Amino acid sequence: MRKTGFVGWALLAALLSGCTTHGPCCTPCCPVAQAAVAPPTPARAPTVEPTKPAPRSALYDGMTGEKADLAQVAYGWGDVDLVAFGEIHGNLIGAEAQLLLLQTLAKHERPLALAMEFFERDTQAALDAYLKGAIDKAAFLKKTKRKKAYAKTHGPLIEFCKAHGIPVIAANAPRRLVTGYRKFDGRYEAYLASLSETDRALLPEETSEPEDAYRKRFLELMGPKRAHFFKAQALWDDAMAEAITDFREENPQHRVLLIVGGFHVRGGEGTITKYLMRRGKHSVRVVVMSPDDIPSLAFREEDRGRGDLVLKYAVKGPE
Repeated sequence: MRKTGFVGWALLAALLSGCTTHGPCCTPCCPVAQAAVAPPTPARAPTVEPTKPAPRSALYDGMTGEKADLAQVAYGWGDVDLVAFGEIHGNLIGAEAQLLLLQTLAKHERPLALAMEFFERDTQAALDAYLKGAIDKAAFLKKTKRKKAYAKTHGPLIEFCKAHGIPVIAANAPRRLVTGYRKFDGRYEAYLASLSETDRALLPEETSEPEDAYRKRFLELMGPKRAHFFKAQALWDDAMAEAITDFREENPQHRVLLIVGGFHVRGGEGTITKYLMRRGKHSVRVVVMSPDDIPSLAFREEDRGRGDLVLKYAVKGPE
């Protein structure tokens, strides 16, 4: 009995000794150790707070930097003669804000018109025909050469105007004529004289290239080698300003909402300067878009004075 007991204890000691030579990692191959280790308790899944989406945009008063509500502010612009929305082309955040602005301004008793940089003056007949229901949408899109992005950007504006009887101004000079002037070696009066009567009617009666902050900003963007492009930029500004002026002279009770590239109206320059040269001290308000890749979309010092309202939008976020 003693011999048997000794052998049993020796065997158990050998087994335990062999296990300890491998350290803690030998547990799976050691029956004795396996029997002594309790099964692990399943870990509880951590509680995860739902992620809030980053803000897509934020609107600020362009002078104070305080946050603003577009509909609330715009509703107070009933007596303003011209409201300009300086957009980033193709941006859907801007498109949503434009539609809200149009809908808000249309609530006033004072009539409203929409002016568009993106319709050239030789498309006015097709635009009018579509608004009156004289041609269908397919014919309208073909005659005015609308691109794919139109359906989600400017399309809703035109459809709203069509549904509510709001006139739309094809405000811009045809690109072919502006390019022709840029390449023309001579004064603007001589360029007009070289055109047919039909083409002359599509351009403003006069244009100028003022030595101002707008010109400086243009040259900083384009570089000195493209300084000659400013004559084309100035002609576009004069064309839009004159188109709005002509409309308001015939329809003095109407206010106008101009949808235009932000560069043309930032800081009340460009098209706004040209309009005020023609219309004097008429009241104007400007909304401009300002890109930001910071989630907070904070108002920055460089945003101050860009417009009466500054719409900050996330560059990298969803549109």
